[in-house]
Amino acid sequence: MLLHVFLLFLCFHLSFCQVSLRLHTAQEELVEKKCLAKKYTHLSCNKVFCQPWQKCIEGTCICKLPYQCPKNGTSACATNGRNFLTYCQLKSLECLRPGTKFLNNGTCTAEGKFSVSLKYGSTDSEGIVEVKLVDQDKTMFICKSSWTMREANVACLDLGFQQGADTQRSFQSSNLSINATECLHVHCRGLETSLTECTFTKRRTVGYQDLADVVCYTQKADSPTDDSFQCVNGKYISQAEACNGINDCGDQSDELCCKACRGKSFHCKSGVCIPSQYRCNGEVDCITGEDEVGCEGFASVAPEETEILTADMDAERRRIKSLLPTISCGIKNRMHIRRKRVVGGKPAQLGKMKQISDIFKGLHKVYTLEFCCIILK
Repeated sequence: MLLHVFLLFLCFHLSFCQVSLRLHTAQEELVEKKCLAKKYTHLSCNKVFCQPWQKCIEGTCICKLPYQCPKNGTSACATNGRNFLTYCQLKSLECLRPGTKFLNNGTCTAEGKFSVSLKYGSTDSEGIVEVKLVDQDKTMFICKSSWTMREANVACLDLGFQQGADTQRSFQSSNLSINATECLHVHCRGLETSLTECTFTKRRTVGYQDLADVVCYTQKADSPTDDSFQCVNGKYISQAEACNGINDCGDQSDELCCKACRGKSFHCKSGVCIPSQYRCNGEVDCITGEDEVGCEGFASVAPEETEILTADMDAERRRIKSLLPTISCGIKNRMHIRRKRVVGGKPAQLGKMKQISDIFKGLHKVYTLEFCCIILK
């Protein structure tokens, strides 16, 4: 009897080990090693579309000059107090000179200021997120319900942490009691350089709200393990966070070399994983275009009743993108233009070209002599 129990336990243990090994192997097989060696990021136009203020040159998104942006658009104000004709022109200059950042849509005002800070943290890299909007008099916290890794990465980048938010550590807010009956919701795409480019809204809520917190990534805090994935920007995340449709790295390098995607994220034929909400959203996100194919009858989520506090700059980005020239496959039909050409004649043979050259030289001497005689007369 004891022997049977021991054998049963041994079989169960071996089966569990095999399942665990298969799961670990499956996680590693999602990422293509050869592709990772090419160090693709959000600036690799072999994998993703460039921003409207960038252009693709030899596989890399580089900055356009401001005059190369579409002329149509709403004016924008930069953090240095300078007004720009369009949002695209401002972002183009920011691309060239990173010190210039977007502040608000419209013209600049003397009192217009935006700030983001982390409160109640033991270091300057962690805490509860607090912001002051340009047209608001007081600072407010961010609601946790709308806070994702996209917003966390942008907030940390805005605070000067170039590698974004830490995915492994969380802020410990024990023994912290804050009146959170009023907070702001924020939505970012994840590649903004400042929280001012994200959309802030206010929803009707009853009772207390959990507040958004973040721990920004610092190189000293984390050390790589066997289960770590190294981003192109040097940041380390868990292997399980690669190919999940979420830009955990901040430079998108964890989503660009995927054989398949985790969860409900959508897999592009180019090996890129995008969030499920990007499927059939009216904008092509896969460079191969399949995320907008077969969208007939695709149900969209109805927006909640909200008060919009800042301009939707992501909508402005999409609008600018729609104004850019499109590339057509094949040869375009063009009007026939008549060109002068030589008709008839025979192919020249070896040695004939010297004779023709001598004839032209002789004619040149004759006409030159005649021209001189006319002048003398």
